[in-house]
Amino acid sequence: MFPELRSRIAQLGLLGPIALFMVLGPATGAVVLAATGKLWLAGFLGLGVWKIPVFLSLTAVLAGLSLVPTHAASLLGGMAFGAFGGIGLALVGIALAAWLGFSLLRKLCRARALSILSQRPQLEAIHRELTAGHMLRSIGLLALIRLSPAMPFSATNLLMSTTGIGLVPFLAGSVLGMSPRVVAVAWIGSTLTELDWSQASDRRLFYLGVVATIAVLWVLRGIAKRALSQMTREA
Repeated sequence: MFPELRSRIAQLGLLGPIALFMVLGPATGAVVLAATGKLWLAGFLGLGVWKIPVFLSLTAVLAGLSLVPTHAASLLGGMAFGAFGGIGLALVGIALAAWLGFSLLRKLCRARALSILSQRPQLEAIHRELTAGHMLRSIGLLALIRLSPAMPFSATNLLMSTTGIGLVPFLAGSVLGMSPRVVAVAWIGSTLTELDWSQASDRRLFYLGVVATIAVLWVLRGIAKRALSQMTREA
């Protein structure tokens, strides 16, 4: 059992530690932000004209490298720039974070992921089917995945970086799927006088996420059936 487990872990290579960090990094970052907010918030709000480039840069780097969750940027954006400014800047920052994370992960992980999948024909067929067809299909599927809380921001970046999706449909689907959550959280942030990370949750978003998760599972089931059916016909 243990030799087999060690073999599987070794087969993952860099992909294993990166996937683990995708899960632990944002959660750890949220705790650090909550614990240190009083140390940096006043300084950030007092940056004047530099506040926008600093916000965009930090959002892109910290969220793109899976060091903080994206809802932190939305909440802070709403508080610092108001509802409409916060929504716009948070979307730009998160789009930059998606681009950075996707680009880095594609360079670091795609070759290893494809190598692993090549040894599992059924999974490889399903994986290939994810981004097959028209670009609008890929955008719609990614938007649904982004809407679902079952697939966090960083994990989605990792998954999509291993597929053949292009940068433009990736960014379009990401922005489309992230928009409802960004709008809601930034709006909540605009009503705050003190930064309270617990306010980043909204019951309506929860229900929307449940619906999106069900839709994603239904779509993925169809993709899997189609891919496996194609394999059977070709066999």
